[in-house]
Amino acid sequence: MQVVLNFIKVAVVLCLITITFNCAGIQSPSGGPPDTTPPKIINTYPAPRTLNYHDNKFSFSFDKYIDRRTLQESFFVSPSLGELEFNWDGKDVEISFTDSLRINTTYIVTIGTDVVDTRKNRMAESFSLPFSTGETIDSASIAGVVIDDKPTGVMIFAYQLDKRNPDTLNPSRVKPDYLTQTGKDGTFLLPYLAYGKYRLIAVRDEYKNLFYDVQTDQYGVCNDDINLIYQVPKFTGVQFRMTEDDTTAPFLSSARTIDDSHVLLRFSETMYPTDIDSVIIVDTLTNTQLKMRDFSFDVSSRLDAQLVTDQQEVGRIYRVTLFGFKDFHGNAMRVPTNRADFNGSSTSDTSRPTFEIKGFGNNAKNISIDDTIRFVFSEAIRIKSFESGFSLKDSSKKKIEGIFKWQDSREFFFFPTFLLALGMQYNISLIMDSLIDYSGNSYKDSTFTTRFQTVEEKMLSSISGIVSDEVKDAKGKIYLTAVNAAKKEIKPKVQIIDSVGHFKFDHLIEGKYILSGFLDADSSGVYNFGKPFPYQPAERFVIYPDTLKLRARWPLEGVSIRFK
Repeated sequence: MQVVLNFIKVAVVLCLITITFNCAGIQSPSGGPPDTTPPKIINTYPAPRTLNYHDNKFSFSFDKYIDRRTLQESFFVSPSLGELEFNWDGKDVEISFTDSLRINTTYIVTIGTDVVDTRKNRMAESFSLPFSTGETIDSASIAGVVIDDKPTGVMIFAYQLDKRNPDTLNPSRVKPDYLTQTGKDGTFLLPYLAYGKYRLIAVRDEYKNLFYDVQTDQYGVCNDDINLIYQVPKFTGVQFRMTEDDTTAPFLSSARTIDDSHVLLRFSETMYPTDIDSVIIVDTLTNTQLKMRDFSFDVSSRLDAQLVTDQQEVGRIYRVTLFGFKDFHGNAMRVPTNRADFNGSSTSDTSRPTFEIKGFGNNAKNISIDDTIRFVFSEAIRIKSFESGFSLKDSSKKKIEGIFKWQDSREFFFFPTFLLALGMQYNISLIMDSLIDYSGNSYKDSTFTTRFQTVEEKMLSSISGIVSDEVKDAKGKIYLTAVNAAKKEIKPKVQIIDSVGHFKFDHLIEGKYILSGFLDADSSGVYNFGKPFPYQPAERFVIYPDTLKLRARWPLEGVSIRFK
């Protein structure tokens, strides 16, 4: 009996111990905040700047456990050493190779910023390990920045031009001689370069293959090739703006009747709204033409467009063919993907057109005195009739003269002939029976009115200064833009000057401003990003390095914008 009691006592003690450990196990673990520090390299073999190196391996020690795949994808050697073998031991990795090292050559091992630790923290900046098989280390360098919404991890490809024809250099087929990767802020450094001429291309290398893949990778191009010489061994201030190429021709995806006089067209991509040659509609059975009365794009995306036709016959199949249509990258629509069929409809158009005044809600305040009035319509309208019913008047009921500029029959801008008055209240009026669509649908005799007030002078200020250029006799107008970073609803201000010299942005609402500009070398009126192949340099641009804090009635003067 005593044995049984002793057994029970032991069992109870064990049970209590088990419960204690289980209770402790469900408590939240102690410790500090989560680890967000980037991983670092704490030791290398060979040591940086080693001379007369002839081994066939490298090794690196990290201060954290590393995601091994990301290291292998971000490990580069310039010049290339072919296939590499990675062998891991905890936080250490050894990389071996079988290729022979070149004599008297500076090599650079680069580890890019795509490397992450096991907690997904990225390296803060790329790491470079130089060594030489000879007595010296090359010492030239190129530094710069990628300016983009997502500048981290962009590859910078550098190609030596001295021993190749630059006109035939195709980054889609040739791997770079040197490379690095941007850090969190978009900056990069290509160190330990040999003297010579280089072409740099920024590539968001989606496939990690060290090639520029057209229509997959974003790219950035410099405004010129870079020559590193003994007298100027370090080149700084290189800038890239990222874009993407598109060489695919757009096509007409579908055509669908809305009613017996309206057809909805859908495109494969955003279309350019001008330079349209013609639109032809024919009956597929009789080959007789159906007249098109109007063509207009959907203002919001330009992926859709609307045709207004003469009355269609029910049961007929019509074919619409488009000529001269291009996308925003200049790719022309081709036969036979420039046509589509639709069925004639029996449904009559009985809906009235609607409209929206963009940026001018009723009783809107602080409207810029150089702003334009933009109307967007739900369908094509009769332009002359609308213009006759539109008016803009000030608070004394004086009519404001201006110019109508129609993008097409679904969108127009009204440009006042002179600047509006500061702090003035204005009325936009529209006699509603002047708003008529092509089917004759309109409104009863009534008047639509909305009010707005321009910004008061006490809320305004200005930014002025000088634009200079290190390149003498540079050709092209200079486009400057001031963006209110704190108030996105305020439209950017653009100023065009013929050459370097004085500039001034007037009538700016207080806030934080970002200034930028580009030199329009090709006189296109828009920034040219250039091309990787066939090579075309980008236009030069500048972004003022500081955000300008502008206070009302406290003009900022002496701002210096300098093109390099």
